Amino acid sequence: MVQYYDWLPQIEKIDGVLSIPGKVAIFKFSDLKDHFAARSVLESPRKFNFQLLVRHFAGSAKIKVDMVEYDLSEPINLIRVMSGQILMVEHISDDFDGVVVIMSNSFVESMLVYMNNALPFNVATRSNCVKHLSNSEVDLSDMFLKAIAQVLRNQTNPHLDRVLQHVMMAIFYSSEEIRNQLETESGAYTSADAISKEFMRLVKDNFRSERQLQFYADKLCITPRYLSRVVKECTGSSAADWIERYVVLEARALLKSTSMTIQQISDELNFPSQTFFGKYFKRRVGMSPKLYRRQG
Repeated sequence: MVQYYDWLPQIEKIDGVLSIPGKVAIFKFSDLKDHFAARSVLESPRKFNFQLLVRHFAGSAKIKVDMVEYDLSEPINLIRVMSGQILMVEHISDDFDGVVVIMSNSFVESMLVYMNNALPFNVATRSNCVKHLSNSEVDLSDMFLKAIAQVLRNQTNPHLDRVLQHVMMAIFYSSEEIRNQLETESGAYTSADAISKEFMRLVKDNFRSERQLQFYADKLCITPRYLSRVVKECTGSSAADWIERYVVLEARALLKSTSMTIQQISDELNFPSQTFFGKYFKRRVGMSPKLYRRQG
């Protein structure tokens, strides 16, 4: 079983962080900036076992979530990374800041149980992870984040979990509204765009076990040659390149974010042997998995 990088046990012990131990934490990024820098947390792709929400209000950054690049050249954004997604920070300015909320999977699941699965969390998208907020959305997000902080300040409240659940559920419903807006604004796709988009979805779901182009072409009922040409035209990279990128990104994240052995990672990614995996990784990254892990 894959084990992911977990911030909660470390962060909730730091002064200035408001939290319910093991469940939820909220803090200002600039207050913990030195902590992240000292541990080089932001320099490599990381795979988390929690839900991450960032209300970005200052500075700039470039990030990737599951291979999708987001340019945060201007503030006033809502960044959302779900459990199991891979986050990589390619650049972050010295004045970058935002309010960060971390939620454990168990806390999110408890909300689903509490609401008898009525919460539309299961349809929250893993794409469109960054939303530039309108004025009304800024007001709404700020109101909820302040409410979360206010709830967590009252540690003597015997109903703290339940009160916070209601506040967080309001945020999730708001996120669902934002998701629908993004889909409405996305516009019409050409047939090539549709093929490319479906290919990327298939790769995300199957790259751990399927690395042959023929598999994806068969799923889409087209030839491998046509698939590669369409994907190249729409994305600038070939279909084979995208498959390799997903495999390598996952391998890098597992090496940095988990205690899995290299053999276990090789098995997780369905390589025929650890030796084969090592050669595959080195050819694309320029160093062995062992050396890559040692470098922090």
